[in-house]
Amino acid sequence: MQAARPSDLALSPLRLLAGRDLRSFAGLADPTSLDDVAAVFDLDRSWHGQGALGSARHRTDWFNASAAGFARGARIWANHGTVVLIDATDVVLVEPLPSLLDALGEPETRLNSFQGTFEVEANEYVYAGRGLTLYVNRAVDMQLRIAAFAPSSLERYQRDLRLDLQMKRLPPSRGPSGGRLP
Repeated sequence: MQAARPSDLALSPLRLLAGRDLRSFAGLADPTSLDDVAAVFDLDRSWHGQGALGSARHRTDWFNASAAGFARGARIWANHGTVVLIDATDVVLVEPLPSLLDALGEPETRLNSFQGTFEVEANEYVYAGRGLTLYVNRAVDMQLRIAAFAPSSLERYQRDLRLDLQMKRLPPSRGPSGGRLP
């Protein structure tokens, strides 16, 4: 199957995101396809995972992608080839976080999020109208994760797009007799 030609409308915001210029980023184009992403990022379609997005727990496929400045790559979340969200950790931004936050202004809301099993208060800065969420650690002025999507309402972001980052601690393993395994 031959890939579709990338959409010029989708490429501009993807280039800003890949260039880590979040000050100018105003959200992904709607629609943005996996082919559009592949024109800007190194997209790996050979394997995909699946997860749930938003409070509605929408089952969504995700693919790995890489680009310069994305130390751990990015996850491209898509439904039937249409990208709904891109998230990444350890992204080297083109400007310091305090400067970026000043430029973006007050977020629409600050939600509690998780780092592993620990809930962190008000560290998810949501700019739903800009199609951007920053997970930040203000104690050390560091961004922990970015999420990009098409501009939306805050309600839609929470219902359909929000990442569930909470890790669940499993109980210790027990052997057949009920005792702990070594």
